[in-house]
Amino acid sequence: MKKKLIIVIALLAIIGYFGYNYVMAPPKDIATAKVDFNKAATEIAEEFSKDEKIATTKYQEKVITVKGIITGVEDKSITLDNKVTCGFENKTKLNKGDAVKIKGLFIGFDEMFEEVKLDKCSIVK
Repeated sequence: MKKKLIIVIALLAIIGYFGYNYVMAPPKDIATAKVDFNKAATEIAEEFSKDEKIATTKYQEKVITVKGIITGVEDKSITLDNKVTCGFENKTKLNKGDAVKIKGLFIGFDEMFEEVKLDKCSIVK
């Protein structure tokens, strides 16, 4: 009985340790991370139009490089081709009509606006 109790306590301690480290891990540095996919904004949006579930599974927590024309500019975000919204850590100095290539982390798809969402974005030169 004591042996089983010790094993259970040890397993719980190990699970707790790895769980804590997973939750408390520092955010991934997207600017220096390896790119998983290179797409045009219209291309990636088309994948979500065809099958949102498959596209979400494919891109979940992946680093993506997206190119397109800026169609919207906010304080800390831009929209490419009315299809992909890219969130930045700091205020952007980009203008509507500019052709850009953006690297970011896929965080989801907004069904209401039919937009792919990227976060922790940076401009690729």
